[in-house]
Amino acid sequence: MSFTTAFLAAALAVPSMSPPKYDDSEVVTNCVFDASRGDAKMFAVKIELDATSSNGVEVVFGRDADGDGRLSRTEEEMSVGYCCGEWKVANLVTGDMFPCAGTSGHSALDWKLRLNGNRTPHSLAATVNGQPTFTQLVPPPPFLFDPTWNAAKIIRRGQSDPNLRVECSVDNNPLVIRLR
Repeated sequence: MSFTTAFLAAALAVPSMSPPKYDDSEVVTNCVFDASRGDAKMFAVKIELDATSSNGVEVVFGRDADGDGRLSRTEEEMSVGYCCGEWKVANLVTGDMFPCAGTSGHSALDWKLRLNGNRTPHSLAATVNGQPTFTQLVPPPPFLFDPTWNAAKIIRRGQSDPNLRVECSVDNNPLVIRLR
């Protein structure tokens, strides 16, 4: 599995996520995620994995306030991902969870959050395997995007998945996170 990031066409190599030591363990990778782009019109997340009832991947966004390069629990604000048979979106500040039933086998989330001129959520188009999902988030609540986010954390649980792919971008792909 490889992991790369690109920022305004300048590539930055990030070490691969290490394999878990046990089937029920998790592997975490922290990275920079700059959501401050002033002309942002779209926040997109794509996640593909071979889904099982015991594995998962979650992308967590927030602000690394203490500047230690890690997104600690108190700095996490929003997460989106797959865990134990369900796709989930969570407001990590309030604890509100928005689940969507998943299926076993190859599964893909395509999340497109359109932003207003002031970079607040305007509309959400989310699909899992091409089918509309997360309709409970329409109209989109404010917690789905914050232009002050400066960090992301990818958490993989369970066994290694050779088909895992994660991509996140703000606007015209000024920052792309790819995890394979």
